[in-house]
Amino acid sequence: MDKKTTKIVYHFLSSTDKEVQADLIIGFGHFDLRIPKQCAALFNKGLAPKILFTGGVGAGSADFKNAEAIEFLNHVKSNYPEIKTEHILIESTSTNTGDNLKNSIDILKEKNLFNSLKRIILVATPTRQLRVSLTAKKYFKNAVLVNLPPNSSFETDKQMNTNKGIDFEEHLLGELKRIVDYPTLGFACSTNIPSELKSLL
Repeated sequence: MDKKTTKIVYHFLSSTDKEVQADLIIGFGHFDLRIPKQCAALFNKGLAPKILFTGGVGAGSADFKNAEAIEFLNHVKSNYPEIKTEHILIESTSTNTGDNLKNSIDILKEKNLFNSLKRIILVATPTRQLRVSLTAKKYFKNAVLVNLPPNSSFETDKQMNTNKGIDFEEHLLGELKRIVDYPTLGFACSTNIPSELKSLL
């Protein structure tokens, strides 16, 4: 895959919307600590009254010592003392995106929050953002979903993954394939694939 095509895949996967007011911010677990930073920044802008961190120990945990959601919580507690723990919900057992959502919904229902959600901000590492959004559509059928991954660039994300020993091109192709395959398996909603990327599949 040439660099131009690789960048097209990257920008397709890192779906981003405009910032809007919402009822909840969900930060999806990964070793990328820009996720809790982004969630905290959006919360401090007053864009939502609560944050939910979801993620146990999975393929994207890298060298975390705790569940991803716990690492995110600890990062916020250490760096954003103005955000109180009562504003944060934790789901720390899931190991994949589907379980991120199923388990999070269980928590939201326990707190009597699920039915009141009209708009939800989704925050994932950029290359996972589109897949997270398409998966969330299966579970939050009555809410508007807003994609707000951490602000980044192709070069930054490539370096971040390379530092963790991840082949970035292989990672991007894997995510693109999941975008195509997961709807047929019932894991996610489908979306149109840009014509210039279809030859990669």
